[in-house]
This record gives sequence, C-alpha cells and structure tokens, in this order.
Amino acid sequence: MKCLWSSWREIGFKLLGLGSSLIKPLVRENHYWLLESVIHDLRLYADKKIQLKQTDDKALSELVKQQIGVDAWCWDRKFWYTSLTDFKTIVSEDFTNRLTWLAESFDCDNFASLFCSLLSLVWGYNGAGVALGAVLDKGSKNVVGYHAYNCVLVEEDSKKVLYLYEPQNDFLTLAERETDMDWSIYRTDLVLFY
Repeated sequence: MKCLWSSWREIGFKLLGLGSSLIKPLVRENHYWLLESVIHDLRLYADKKIQLKQTDDKALSELVKQQIGVDAWCWDRKFWYTSLTDFKTIVSEDFTNRLTWLAESFDCDNFASLFCSLLSLVWGYNGAGVALGAVLDKGSKNVVGYHAYNCVLVEEDSKKVLYLYEPQNDFLTLAERETDMDWSIYRTDLVLFY
C-alpha cells in the first residue's frame, strides 16, 4: 500500500486538533487559543503557498514617513511582506481577537506584540509593526486614551502600502496619520518594526 504525504499530513493535523481538545479543560482560555492558532497557522502554512517579498529598513522607514508622517524604528535591516490578499488569508482565522483582554497584564500592547511575533514566527513576515498613538473621539477629536495596534506593510496594485490592523477585532484599513477605525480615530505617533 502506497502512503501519500498529504494523507500523513492530514492525520498529523487531526491528531494535533484532538490533542488541543483534550487539554482544553486543563489550561487557561488564552493558552488554548494560542495552541489552536499555532495548529491552524501551521496547517494554513502547509496548504497555502504565501509568497513573501522583501524590502529594507530604509525603504520601510521612508514609506512610513511618506504615508503616515511619523518615524519608524526598524530594528532589523530586512523586512518581508506579502500582498494584501495573502495578508487577509493569513488573518482570516487569526486567533488574537479570541483572547481575553486583561487590564495591565494582557492588554493592547500585548495583543499587538503577540500578533507581530506570531506573524514573524510562523510566516517569516516581519513587515508588521507595533503602532503607538492616541485614540481620538470622532466628534471632538479630543484624546480619550492611548493605544497599541499594528501597522502592516503589504503590496497592493504593485505598490508597497501600509495598513492599520486592530488585532483585537481584525479591523483593517489604509493607514494615515489620523485613521478612521469606525469607532474612533487612531492617531499614530510612532511605529516599531522588529
């Protein structure tokens, strides 16, 4: 009997899924969703061939300055990214929005950092940064708080562009200095790429 790689791969992913279901009652909710995400992302990585493109720190910093009007701190020299369509595929079942928000221990900065780290770990996609800025009231434009979220480099219509991504609810929109996020305005003050 001839064994096919795809059959063994399918069996492996079914076993991983069974294992995560078995330990669900034994771990915290955030631990369970982290495990589920890694399994899902590995399966998606095995099934989809996402093509990464490369840019450098100088080009990325310049794009942030041109499009958003703020500084970018780039801690690597090379950055990888993909098309907007492929980015949407990657986050189509992203788990970060399922995690429980915990004041001062797992809040916006942790969501944004975790999203960047997992994107880089699983996909090799380090073209997503943590954006820091103020949240403005849509009516008065008064500052109502400060926030961390993601700034994502993608290719759209053969051009490099930046999008803001809210990892707590998967909202994605073209990045500007003051970006309308539907519920409020995010004023980006700095972006960190690492």
